[in-house]
Amino acid sequence: MRKEISTTELHQKLGELLDGVHRNGDRLIVKRADTPLAAIVPIEIYEDILQQREQAFSVLDRIWEKVPGLSEEEAQDDIEQAIAEARAEKTRKRSKLPS
Repeated sequence: MRKEISTTELHQKLGELLDGVHRNGDRLIVKRADTPLAAIVPIEIYEDILQQREQAFSVLDRIWEKVPGLSEEEAQDDIEQAIAEARAEKTRKRSKLPS
């Protein structure tokens, strides 16, 4: 469950809040004066984010390797493929998130 908490509440209830993140999959948005400062998420979600980032950059790396001899049409095809892969991965990850 997504929760918004203040920095004061975080300070007062850190252990309890972390237990909720670990056991229940809670996702916390930490705010100060209604300004979001940080997110606390289960480690699995964090690792998924890192993996998605790595995949996105690997797609860009593949594209950049081809750039010197790449036609505009080939570049556009690669970009569209990268977008489709990223969207499919995002959809797959969303279906795994706890509500």
